[in-house]
Amino acid sequence: KSNCGPPSSRRNGAFAPVPEHRIEQLVKQGYTRGHATSLAQTIKNFPVRIWVVDNSGSMQKTDGHRFVETKRTQDVKVVGCSRWNEIVDCIEYHAQMAAALEAPTTFRMLNDPACGPNSQQFGIAENSLDAHVIQEEVDRAIYIMKTAQPGGVTPLVRHIQEIAQSVRELEPQLRADGCRVAI
Repeated sequence: KSNCGPPSSRRNGAFAPVPEHRIEQLVKQGYTRGHATSLAQTIKNFPVRIWVVDNSGSMQKTDGHRFVETKRTQDVKVVGCSRWNEIVDCIEYHAQMAAALEAPTTFRMLNDPACGPNSQQFGIAENSLDAHVIQEEVDRAIYIMKTAQPGGVTPLVRHIQEIAQSVRELEPQLRADGCRVAI
């Protein structure tokens, strides 16, 4: 079952502004200050964020793309890779983004990656906004993604049904608060 719900890190209405050092992290990545601040404000409207991560066997196909930095400053090139390598980079980036925004985010893999307990579903900023805890969660997310290997079937329907049920259970509170869930 999904642990979809207002994360305990935000249940007490803790929607304080994102700390300045977190905004600066985004600015260093190339975001404008206004865009970084706007991203941070999305926590109020989307207190629950769920990623469904396809780690089925089809992710071994080599039709993916990655952005790789070049020797020139502020320059990247696109290189081919497997779909899995593409999603690993994507999840790593968005785990770090969730941490920077202190945005509670769940990552749910379609198949158990067998990377330790609770490795099929992991999250960032769901239970604590403590910077050390969030960094440990990011490190664990990156470890799981880099250790896991794609394989198995694509049980997407079951996951979507479970997430939909969890969201239905939250619906009255979400509507009352004017909030939505990003899936």
